[in-house]
Amino acid sequence: MTNVTVSYGQTWLDIALQELGDMERAIELAQLNGRAITDDLQAGEALLVPDFDQEKRSIIQLFRNTANRPASGDTFNAAEPGSTGNEGIEFWAIENDFIVS
Repeated sequence: MTNVTVSYGQTWLDIALQELGDMERAIELAQLNGRAITDDLQAGEALLVPDFDQEKRSIIQLFRNTANRPASGDTFNAAEPGSTGNEGIEFWAIENDFIVS
């Protein structure tokens, strides 16, 4: 077993892929750390990680590289409706900012 430090935006699935080469082991990873898979992870948090399957070595080598670390957590903060300064299609609401006919 080893320890890993969570990076910004990482989820249990990301850590399982990065350290174990298999997202299906995310539940095992959460249970090992006494947590639920629905619990959010915080950047800088240390997690205990079980040993990986040798068949997954190439996947692990790819994602352990800092530049390739998966971070699929919801890092987008949506703007409050009616707030100003936010432009673009990601902020538009149907029937509010434009009318569909």
